Amino acid sequence: MTQQEFDNKWKGVDPDELSDEQLQQFKQDCFAMYEQTGFLEKFDSPYDSEGEHNGMKFKVVRRATAEECDIEAMPLWLVEFENGDTAYCYPEEICVIEHQKTDNLG
Repeated sequence: MTQQEFDNKWKGVDPDELSDEQLQQFKQDCFAMYEQTGFLEKFDSPYDSEGEHNGMKFKVVRRATAEECDIEAMPLWLVEFENGDTAYCYPEEICVIEHQKTDNLG
C-alpha cells in the first residue's frame, strides 16, 4: 500500500473511534504502507539519542503480533541489531517514510 493509498483510505479517521475489526484493518494497512516504503539501513531513534543502538545496522525479523504488544501501540517490528540484540521498534525509529517527513519539516 502506498502512502497515497493509505491517506485516501484513512484520512481524517480517528483510530480511537474504530471498531476492533476496523482497527485491525487500519493497523494492517499501516504495516503494509511502511513495509512498501522501506526501512532505514541504520537504527535512528528520536526517543533515545544517546541510545546504544542508534546508528547500528539492523534487520527486520518480523511484524510484532497482538499477543506480544498492544494493538494500539502498533505498528511495531521485531528487529535484530548487528550486535545480536533484539527489540520491538516503532516506524519513527526504522522506517524511511518517517525520516523523510522529519527531514521535510527541517
